[in-house]
Amino acid sequence: MPKQEQTIQLKNGDSEQALATAFQTFKNLGWEVLFAGENKLLGSTPRNWKTKGQEIIAGFIDNNFVVTSEMINGESFDITGINKKNIAAFVTAFNEAENNITAENVASNKIAIITLQQQTAIAAEQEEKEAEEVNKAMNLGGSNLYITYAIMVLNIVVFALMAFDGAGIFEPNGLVHIRWGSNFSPLTLSGDWWRLLSATFIHFGIIHLAMNMYCLYTIGVYLEPMLGKVKYAAAYLCTGILASLVSLWWHTEPANSAGASGAVFGLYGLFLALLTTDLIPKSVRTSLLQSIGIFIVFNLVYGMKGGVDNAAHVGGLVSGFVIGYLYVLNIRKEKKGLKASWVIPLVIVGSLGAAYLYLSEHTVLVTERNKILSEIKESSYADNDKFDETYNQFVAHQKTAMEVFGDTAASGGVTKEKITAVSLPEWAKAEMLAKQMQQMNVSDAKRKKADAVLLYITLRKEEASMYINILNNEVGSSDKLIEIRKQIDETVGKING
Repeated sequence: MPKQEQTIQLKNGDSEQALATAFQTFKNLGWEVLFAGENKLLGSTPRNWKTKGQEIIAGFIDNNFVVTSEMINGESFDITGINKKNIAAFVTAFNEAENNITAENVASNKIAIITLQQQTAIAAEQEEKEAEEVNKAMNLGGSNLYITYAIMVLNIVVFALMAFDGAGIFEPNGLVHIRWGSNFSPLTLSGDWWRLLSATFIHFGIIHLAMNMYCLYTIGVYLEPMLGKVKYAAAYLCTGILASLVSLWWHTEPANSAGASGAVFGLYGLFLALLTTDLIPKSVRTSLLQSIGIFIVFNLVYGMKGGVDNAAHVGGLVSGFVIGYLYVLNIRKEKKGLKASWVIPLVIVGSLGAAYLYLSEHTVLVTERNKILSEIKESSYADNDKFDETYNQFVAHQKTAMEVFGDTAASGGVTKEKITAVSLPEWAKAEMLAKQMQQMNVSDAKRKKADAVLLYITLRKEEASMYINILNNEVGSSDKLIEIRKQIDETVGKING
């Protein structure tokens, strides 16, 4: 954070005299002295509507008397030069105090400094004691974050592999996500039970991934050391499964759901349960409850917007809260030297049992499953999207070509000139597109569709020629037109089928 410092040349080299003068300077400026060390005073400037105040340190560094002003409230830049102004004000007031301070002021200031040093020592001792209590309860300094890091790496690797497979870095391709294991009810409810878990490692874009990994790390810093790796990993995986299950239950229409947020909410719900007990010292419990509460409320409100699976968030939160209270029993017994080895198996069996019961009672027809699988298979071909784009271009040319003919039979509005100038050129363009579609790397079904499209265009060109013959009053042209139209209808069925 931005800071400024300056060395002050002392008239009197005595360190106690300099600190007494600095103490007087703080008083003259109306700045508060908060703490005192052996050769240092720490204070702050006043807070007002324009500023939250800056930290001011005056003391000896390598035999030099230095004053420092630092912005400590999250500022990135000191645009208005407030630190420089603070330094200038302090130096001016210090020089003035050094010239005018009385022996009586020096004596009283020294006493005040000694008193403040004693209070600082007591506060530091109390803070150290509280920190020790927190560390004993939460084990913050006694464990690494290997499980958290492993989960993050796995999510990132899966995202990278999916990106190479065409999932999209910013704009997701839903079919690719389904192929990789997102929680999509027609497949999850027709045999792909593993999607309940695999979905927790799949993300819709890099922003989705980054937000979830940040939140995971933020909660993992507290929970992994406190719970231990087995309980922590079990909580993540089980709340992820239960969040996916709630998502299936909530969405009456198929929803393509994925992301670690259900499991992350589960961890936050678990931590919330722990914070409502006395397992965590009161000195940090209140502030943690506030931050966890703000996170949960904000994300649930944000989740009400479209495109966010809030059902999974709620499912993870509630299941995590319940698991948290089971873990409370486990932790209390462990602190008494007793074993409670039944807790983790209960959490795992309960989660898997709930999933089994729900999936057994809610199934999807095989026909719907096969339809989805067919779409997924088609999406795996390199030119699948290109084929669809080219087909849409063909449809546009078809529309222009057919506008010449009106609804059905030839009429006075249809002229040879219109057919020759508009319809036939459009069919020629469409024919080129159909031949391109035949050469694309697509599924057998789409290859057959391309063949049907080319046949359809050929028949439409013959139809256009028949119209010209009819307009020329050639005998038998109407009968041929009827036969061609019958073939066109059959071909349209093949295209749509």
